[in-house]
Amino acid sequence: MPKVFEVTIKTIPLRPLTIKPMSNQKLKNNIRETTMRVVVYCSSAESLPESWREGASAVGRWIGEHGATLVYGGVNAGLMTETASAARAAGARIVGIVPARRCNMASPLNDIQISVADLNERKATMELLGDVFVVLPGGYGTLDELASTFAYINFTNQIGKHIVIYNPDGIFDPLMTQLDLLAEAGLMKRPYNDVIITTSTPAQTTAQLDRLLYIHNNHD
Repeated sequence: MPKVFEVTIKTIPLRPLTIKPMSNQKLKNNIRETTMRVVVYCSSAESLPESWREGASAVGRWIGEHGATLVYGGVNAGLMTETASAARAAGARIVGIVPARRCNMASPLNDIQISVADLNERKATMELLGDVFVVLPGGYGTLDELASTFAYINFTNQIGKHIVIYNPDGIFDPLMTQLDLLAEAGLMKRPYNDVIITTSTPAQTTAQLDRLLYIHNNHD
């Protein structure tokens, strides 16, 4: 007879999040009081193509013009700055989720700053806060966030939550091809595009946000 071992699984809670209200006194610090919370995943790299920066600015501007909240990585760099600057100019509330290693790079535009331990805790926090997720061009961190959010939405059956991928210059084409191959091989359900929406221009991206805002406001 084989030995039988009893395994006790203990749940280890995340450490308490540190939430730091920022200096803009005109905005309430209750991040739930908003039309919609838009999570934006994007690059912190500088000197990116103009069309990529235009997409980031268009998303930030849309968030402010529609009374929504921007939730993002909270760092003052690259497309994060483009998005946050446009959102601030349009009157958005801005929530930055900043890992400990990047606390010295936190953006002064953040109305609320949530300090987290690492990238995993940042992803988990943004996934819980987000109503819709926008993916702009980015590197390994952005790809990680996209994959994690896609899994979160599907695994937990988050009805009504979507991911909009801004795909300028076909930067994400190989990724979409890979998803198609996985679906064709039976490794993933084909209707993944019910969750993931791709766009190639800033105008298409904001049009999708218009549609998703309607869905969000009318979702039972």
